[in-house]
Amino acid sequence: MTTRTRAIFFDAGNTLIYPRFEQLAEELTQEGHAATAEDFRAAERAAKRALDEWLWPQIRRGEVPRTIDMRYWLEYMKALMARLAVAEPDRPAMIDRVASTFRKIAFWSHVYPDTPVFLASLQARGFCLGIISNSNGSVEQQLKDLDLARYFSVIIDSHHVGVEKPHPEIFQIALARAAEKIEPAQAVFVGDTNATDIGGAQLAGLRGILIDRVGAYPQADCPRIDSLPELETLL
Repeated sequence: MTTRTRAIFFDAGNTLIYPRFEQLAEELTQEGHAATAEDFRAAERAAKRALDEWLWPQIRRGEVPRTIDMRYWLEYMKALMARLAVAEPDRPAMIDRVASTFRKIAFWSHVYPDTPVFLASLQARGFCLGIISNSNGSVEQQLKDLDLARYFSVIIDSHHVGVEKPHPEIFQIALARAAEKIEPAQAVFVGDTNATDIGGAQLAGLRGILIDRVGAYPQADCPRIDSLPELETLL
């Protein structure tokens, strides 16, 4: 018998809220470094695949690191610098320039129009909704600023709980903080990074669903969607 889904947890960045790549690309171009939004998406694809190659073997061995986010960003910056053809001596300054923008809360402020509509429909149907994010302590405020926090009864920021996905502990914390008792098999987790989000969800006993807007995982071995409303067919 199929277990009824009672809770849906989401990653935040690149799942519900997205960076304003077009704005940053325009700024860099004006500063003399030709860039396009596709350069950032290509770096994201490369970093996700490199992270998978490093992280999946550890997950399969049961040796799950408690923190992994820095590894992703190192891979991301390496891929971006190569994509932008930044000379080796100039890379530290360019990395600082890009990283400083990514750290700004306002940079992560693009929300697809169908997102609040879909979240409201899930909430109205009685699903327990939550956030589980590898973040720097700012995710709850950002969701408030974007008028999305009201949909979620649980918001877990790795900065505050001391553990990141894919470690199962962060998923267990989210389940424990839900208003109602939710068993792992009754919960779904939606995220954009295969090993981190899907691997972590599976370790914790949740069903993982991959949202892949940039096409990083065309052959993913898990349910995969290109936009949030497509989730409806998988619940």
